[in-house]
Amino acid sequence: MIRFFLGLLLGIFLFLVVGSIILEEFPAIQPLWQEFKDAIVRLYDMALVRYGAVTTFLIIIAIFIVFGSSKKI
Repeated sequence: MIRFFLGLLLGIFLFLVVGSIILEEFPAIQPLWQEFKDAIVRLYDMALVRYGAVTTFLIIIAIFIVFGSSKKI
């Protein structure tokens, strides 16, 4: 369990570091990144209105678990 959370935290950290390096090296993709963030925020807001805060949080956790536990071929 601790190994899972440590891997999750390290994965998030790696994603953030690589993402910031890519955005610094290629500033032309910043508008595309902003559009992506806006789309995610809209989906989150729609889920909050439709399902509520607790259920939305559980859906997000379930998505992370599904993608994190999938076997890699």
